Amino acid sequence: MKTQLFHFHSCLTVALFFTTNATGLVQAEQDFPSLMTKIPASANAVVVIDADKLRNSELGKKNKWADKNEAAYVNSPFILPPEANRIVIGSQLNPNNHFSQAWELAVMSLVEPISMRSIARAENGQLDEIAGIPAVGTPGNAYFVQLSDDVLGVMSPANRQLVARWATLFENPQDQDGYLSKAVQDVNDGAQIVLAIDLKNAVIPYQLSESLSESEFIQKKKHDQSQWEGIINSLLGVKLTVAVADKIEGKLSVDFASDPTGLGKDAKDAIIVALGRSGVGIESLDSWNLSQSQNQIRLEGELSIADLRKIMSILEMPGSDYSSQAESQPATESQVDLVAEASKKYYQSVSALLKDIEGEFKTNRDARHNFAATYMQRYAKRIDELPILNVDDELINFGLMVSETLRDTSVVQGTSNIQSGVRKSSVYKSNNVYDYNNTYRSTSSMKTQIAREEQAVASTARFNNWKEIQDATANIRVQMTKKYGVEF
Repeated sequence: MKTQLFHFHSCLTVALFFTTNATGLVQAEQDFPSLMTKIPASANAVVVIDADKLRNSELGKKNKWADKNEAAYVNSPFILPPEANRIVIGSQLNPNNHFSQAWELAVMSLVEPISMRSIARAENGQLDEIAGIPAVGTPGNAYFVQLSDDVLGVMSPANRQLVARWATLFENPQDQDGYLSKAVQDVNDGAQIVLAIDLKNAVIPYQLSESLSESEFIQKKKHDQSQWEGIINSLLGVKLTVAVADKIEGKLSVDFASDPTGLGKDAKDAIIVALGRSGVGIESLDSWNLSQSQNQIRLEGELSIADLRKIMSILEMPGSDYSSQAESQPATESQVDLVAEASKKYYQSVSALLKDIEGEFKTNRDARHNFAATYMQRYAKRIDELPILNVDDELINFGLMVSETLRDTSVVQGTSNIQSGVRKSSVYKSNNVYDYNNTYRSTSSMKTQIAREEQAVASTARFNNWKEIQDATANIRVQMTKKYGVEF
């Protein structure tokens, strides 16, 4: 599913320009717990962002996160709606399938009122009314809804019935004592971002058992497998709290229903491996400090902007597709300058995103750091949703090629894992077998060899894909620089 909600840097600015019923600044009184009541109970993931405090942090000021004119991903790990001071994003994710999304929505507390007619003009959308609530359906497969004078909501996909049930009834909102609602309480003076994923009942027992039996943690202490399975099956959720000052500090909390002490000194490595296998690993975690309190394991340490950009890609507000708004017109001298500026920003954003994930292409992954297939999918989506109004057509085609290659790389990795599983299942469940060279070997060594063979196929495709991206990037940079006389 390709979802394209909105790009607030442009949309809401245009909307405010056209607003006719604004009476001045509105003091937003919507706090995070109030916004959370508008997140459906079926959501199993939320991101809570204190946008004002992020913009005003030392790092935010230094990198001009409040500057609407910055290229989307050059200095910022996210796109913050300029007219929103508090943001809650909710989604229903499938943690067993690279966190694919069934739906996503955002609820924002605004500092200025916005009319639906203004949003319709800005997004080239259609005015609507859902059970008496002003709404706008957009070409980007989303619905904007005016939940109140100072609260704007948006949901994708644009399933009108689903939007109606959410916007009018708030049927079964989040339990205020539930895992996600409790996580929101961590947004305070010291933390501006909280990402929480409810993972209760998400672990598939037979897959866990098979994975553990082949893992490095259990190979030398088989008697611990039952204890490990009991702990991991009691997983409740994960929460990342981010505090931004002159640097970015993160705290990852993993919560269980039972005491995780049994994981022992391998707890940190086990968390890193689990994140890697889910396609959302961050290598910075290697240097983070481990601690434990009751039924919670914590990792704490520093994040780079690139790290945060990856993490925020799991659940974020995508941008609009401006292609429907762009019309082909004869270029004048001023329009050429406009195209050059827009094209340079587009190129810089794609380059920044590629720099974040080049390590995934260029290095062989070990047992602790699996290939980040989830990030590949999310970054492809980010590139698809970059603003393309006034961007050179050749550059747009380059961006489409890059996003397609990222998706292909993710699919190849997934296919490799599936093929590896099929081949492993054909190995007899006995202590020893004969391989295809008629050599007597253990089943574990056979399965290890299968995994390595399939991984080699995926690695070859990955290296080739990166070379293709590098060649295309160098080529388009030369073309654009010569064409517009501006250094790209």
